[in-house]
Amino acid sequence: MKSDVYECIIVGGGAAGLYCAAKLVRTLYSGKKILILEGGSRVGAKLALTGSGRCNLTNTEIDPGKYNTDDPDKLASCLNRYGATDTIDFYENVLGVVLEQKGELVYPSTYKSSTVVDALRFFLADNGVETELKARVVSITNNDDIYEISIADGRKFTSKNVVIATGGFTYPNTGSDGKSVDMIGKLTDSTCMVPFKPALTSLTSDIPGIKGLCGIRCKGDVKIVDGEGVIKAHSKGEILFTKEGGISGICVMDVSDSAVRLIDEGDKNVKAVVNLTGRSAGVILQMIYIRRQMYYHRNCADALSGMLLRNITDFVMKKMGLKSDKMTLRELDDKQLAELSNLLCAFPIPVKGYGGTDKAQVSSGGFKLSKLDDSMQVKYRSGLYIIGEAVNCNGICGGYNLQWAWTSAALAAEGISQNV
Repeated sequence: MKSDVYECIIVGGGAAGLYCAAKLVRTLYSGKKILILEGGSRVGAKLALTGSGRCNLTNTEIDPGKYNTDDPDKLASCLNRYGATDTIDFYENVLGVVLEQKGELVYPSTYKSSTVVDALRFFLADNGVETELKARVVSITNNDDIYEISIADGRKFTSKNVVIATGGFTYPNTGSDGKSVDMIGKLTDSTCMVPFKPALTSLTSDIPGIKGLCGIRCKGDVKIVDGEGVIKAHSKGEILFTKEGGISGICVMDVSDSAVRLIDEGDKNVKAVVNLTGRSAGVILQMIYIRRQMYYHRNCADALSGMLLRNITDFVMKKMGLKSDKMTLRELDDKQLAELSNLLCAFPIPVKGYGGTDKAQVSSGGFKLSKLDDSMQVKYRSGLYIIGEAVNCNGICGGYNLQWAWTSAALAAEGISQNV
């Protein structure tokens, strides 16, 4: 065997790729050559953006049911074999990162993503892992169980094992541009791939007046309802109204995957039914009745100012055909008060679009998990591993997607080590 053949080449220096290399360092025999090919000018570019730059590393209460994938049983098995406890142990006791918990969420104590990126790259440098930057891969071929990888400047690299860790197609300027489909497709077949789509993204609407709510945040919940009136997803949390004329916030992003799929399947009547109060309609109705008695002389917007932002009151009452600054609560009959409280707690916003690749935090789609073995190796292609966002597995906010990156990377490293 030629001396310049690597034991493993990892395509992509993001979260999953870096972690896989770090785990390989711990499991491979010394002297084995590992190379990371990164198309950008630095490793960990997208990782540095996670959690608004704070890097929510994992979640101690991860529920496998809150992921979208083609093989839920295998996903649950993967997370059981390498989960949050394993991740925390590796970061604290191997990479030297001090961690802190906020509830079930785990962060570096610095609350800086750069701390995590630096810990990984310093560890890899200490242990002799080679990294080639600005090395955009253009093709991967296989001959006699050896992989040849060609990059844009004409150089070629050979390896016994290849790990595809190129991500999905969000934040394309970080290198996560979805082109892994082309590379993988020539080594597998099209039936193995689920098309990439935005996930954890904002939703847009053309409902009149919604742009006037830009910048407003409220605590509540959102349900995604299809054209048949069936609830497809539900989440609670903060809702943010965007300048594009739509909604975002963690709870919206958590259900956005369902909305994206419905829209792309041709459903023209997708709705986000939003609770703008965080309370039940019965409680809100009671609060309105109290204010009706206490502030009978005020207009509706002023009377409800202690419980609602004026913009919200205006927006909801316009839906009823009423002007909040031109009438008092006493001028509304019981039916109208009930309608007002119901709308505040279940306001239907027609969803006409969603944030694209530059808005979504992660993408859904990728190589089918069911087509990989327990070590993330393609079942019929020995030595080819696919990990992280390049796999058809995406979760909600709160450390879910990074934990999948760590889990899939660790399992791949274990599989490669066992095959050496």
